[in-house]
Amino acid sequence: MTNREIKRRLSSVRETVKITKAMYSISMAKMMAAKSALAEAEKYRDGCLSVLRSLSPSFSESSFFRRKGKRIGFLVIAADKGLCGDHNTLVFQKAEKEMSSAEEKYIFTMGSVLHDLFSKAGKEIDMEYLRFSASYAAAENVADDLLYLYEKDLLDEVKVVYADGVAKEIRVVTLLPFEEKGDRALEVFPKSRETLVKCVRNYLISALRYMLVSASLAENKARARIMSQSTDNAEEMIKDLTAEYNRIRQESITRALQDASVTDGEV
Repeated sequence: MTNREIKRRLSSVRETVKITKAMYSISMAKMMAAKSALAEAEKYRDGCLSVLRSLSPSFSESSFFRRKGKRIGFLVIAADKGLCGDHNTLVFQKAEKEMSSAEEKYIFTMGSVLHDLFSKAGKEIDMEYLRFSASYAAAENVADDLLYLYEKDLLDEVKVVYADGVAKEIRVVTLLPFEEKGDRALEVFPKSRETLVKCVRNYLISALRYMLVSASLAENKARARIMSQSTDNAEEMIKDLTAEYNRIRQESITRALQDASVTDGEV
């Protein structure tokens, strides 16, 4: 490699370092935002969970009892882009493993990367949310869709596959039916199906909101780690290229001096 080629290579690698450092900073900022939002999402989820547990003894509804059917809806949550290591692949592999034992499955995805992964695997997606979002509005939208399918008796069970940014693992959570029972029944007025559906809906929204924020935390942790590693590797490459550049330059100077010395001797 000539010095000119090394200089071009150094310029390219230095530009790469600028990009990886910027992406690292962005990922860290998103991580901090997700951590802050996660605390609020957890409080809201736990409150809705407590209410629903207390309601369960008061109602004899399918929301609280496993149905005889085997129609399972899988909501798989991943990212909109790569550059986060094996984050998306691990979620996809966990979902595939979980689905393999399902007799009748329906696939719902959030995150555009999953579209390509499922397509390459020859699996058809039944419903997809192409853009990942950890907002309350996104959780509300997905919860309403899932609850509608469940209430219309089109699904017997709903599971969510996502990366837990706190536990640092890929989790599979059953959203419906809600099988956790409280010890004491909560006094409900009015005791109607509408009251139950509202409480179930609030719980689904709160649970999905928590999962989405946790998935965002996991994604940005993975991306920050990869960008940090990429920066370290690039900076190591810069050191090696700089050393090679200096070596070639020194050899060139030495040869020039030797040639000058020989020329002077001949004269």
